[in-house]
Formats: sequence, C-alpha cells, structure tokens
Amino acid sequence: MILNQPETLSGIAQVSFEPQRIDYSAPQASGKQGGVQAGWPLWAAQFDIDRSDPASADLWRAFFARLRGRIRRFYAYDTTRRRPLAHRFDLLTLIRAGGGAFNGAATSWSQSIDADGEAAVTLNGLPAGMALSIGDYIGFKWDAAGAVSGSYERRTLARVVLPSVADGAGQVVATVEPPLNTNLVPAGAIAHLDDPMCVMQQVTEGSQLGPVVEANILSGATIIAVQDLRP
Repeated sequence: MILNQPETLSGIAQVSFEPQRIDYSAPQASGKQGGVQAGWPLWAAQFDIDRSDPASADLWRAFFARLRGRIRRFYAYDTTRRRPLAHRFDLLTLIRAGGGAFNGAATSWSQSIDADGEAAVTLNGLPAGMALSIGDYIGFKWDAAGAVSGSYERRTLARVVLPSVADGAGQVVATVEPPLNTNLVPAGAIAHLDDPMCVMQQVTEGSQLGPVVEANILSGATIIAVQDLRP
C-alpha cells in the first residue's frame, strides 16, 4: 500500500532531500585514489515538523500511524521545489512548442551518459523557452507490473544540476543527478515537471512524534525516509 501525503498538512519547518550514496574507496598501488559505487543512489529525506495547527496535528498523527513503521510506503517530494523555479506559478498555463496546452509532461524523453559519467536527460514536447534551473526536479512515473493502467504506482525523480532552456522546438537537455537507473525506469515512463516525487519507506530509527501540547498543537515531529525503487 502506498499512502499519499495529505495536501492540507502544515508545519514542515525543515526539509532535507538529497541522494544517498554508498561508495567505497579504491586506492591503487600507484597512489591514485579511486572509488566504487555500491548499488544505485537512492533519495533520502528528513521532514521536521514544528508546531503544526490543530487540524494538521491530527493529520500528521494519523499519517504516522498509517505508515505502520516500515510496513507501508508513501509518496514524498522536496517541499521546497514542487515545480520548476522559473515557472512555479504558470507551469500549467503554458503552450507546447508544437501547439496545444502543456499538462506538465514531456511527450518523450531519453537519457545519455558521457565518458565522464555525466547524465543528460533530453525532454521533448515542452513549451519553447521553458527554463530549467539548478535545483529543479524531473519526475518519472510508470505503472507497476499487473497494476491498473494509469495508476503510476512507480515514481522516481532526478534533480537538475546545470541550467538549461528549451529550444524553439520544445526540446531541452538537462544535466541531472543522480542518473536514472534505466534497468528499473522503463523507456515508456512519463517524464513530468509537475509535482515530481518518489516512493519512500519510513526509517523508524530517528522518526518520532513529539507530544501534543495545549490547544491540540503538535509540538514537533521528525519523519526520516529512504526511497523504495522498484521496476
């Protein structure tokens, strides 16, 4: 079961949303320092809640309870950047370069990785001149095997690390981190810029709810999570 984080929640005071890597050093006899990647980078998050209003306090407590520790998963995103910075207010009012309303999704996408390991994601079918800023996210969603078509239970995202602008044909090439694992993210996944998110599982060590104080205000809470990435 995957839970949606309630949209009406308030009180998130701090967010950490970063790729989590497990790498090992690989020194050589010559003195050259190398590194070995162990597994694919996954997103890790920490949400710190501070003195939410009474209604949100109830929602946070219910959400926390429904996670059942590590049993259930939930959709999560970087609450500081839900849409491209340059288009955070007008994203869904733009027009595609080839005509027609823009719904937040590219018509197609591909990834290439150069000799230095830099990952570049090409998006097609965007509005001409659309700007992607450093820190923007590109989301990818697809159906799990055997799932109802259009349920898009599988989610992941990549963060833009160099600015880029779509050309007159609506194509943009964005350098991203971490690279997409194309063994898990299918070519038919939908690349989108509206509310990119991933599926996460709570890390119970360190996650906790603070006490509820007068006027039913939640005094504080911390939810720590790591990405659950599946084909």
